[in-house]
Order: sequence, then structure tokens, then C-alpha cells
Amino acid sequence: MNETLALAAALAWPLPMIVALYFVARTRTLKLRLIWAVLCFVGVGVLWMHTASGKWGVVPLAVNILGPGQQPGVLKSTFPAGAVLSLIAVYFARRKAKAAAADAA
Repeated sequence: MNETLALAAALAWPLPMIVALYFVARTRTLKLRLIWAVLCFVGVGVLWMHTASGKWGVVPLAVNILGPGQQPGVLKSTFPAGAVLSLIAVYFARRKAKAAAADAA
């Protein structure tokens, strides 16, 4: 069961990063889109599990670009903080553009 949870966490963190990149690329009104696109792949913290021994560990202050890295026998996961911030920026940019379009009409 522990390995299943660790594997699910290790496979889950890239999904929000890719989704955030998609929305950043599609939002034309977002300023500094290239910086937001790079920020999509920044994660904070690492949760790891050594599969042979079942040991868990957390490194809360780790900053990761393109995920937490890989090594044989260790499952790692990170919190996609950059993706969350990018999605918030996309939301506000789209809301601002929608309000501007409504005012122009």
C-alpha cells in the first residue's frame, strides 16, 4: 500500500505542470508568458520513498525545476507551486480580458 501511494504521488505532480503550461500558452493576454511558462515547472518540497526499505522522507524547503529528480529505487514527488501560481495568473488575466471586452461592448 505504501508503494502504491508513493507511486501515485510520483506520477501525479507532472500533470498540473503540463496543464498549467497549456493554459499559459493559450492565454494571449498574459504578460511575460515565457516566464510564466518556465515557472510552471517549478516545484517546492520533496516527498520521497525508498522502495526497498519502505522509508519515507520529506524535504520541505527544496526548490525543484523540472521535478524532484530521479534515482533508481526511490520514488519522489514535489508540490507544483509554480504551476499553481501560473494558473492563478492565467485566471486573473482571463478575467481582466473578459471585463475589458464587456466594457468595450
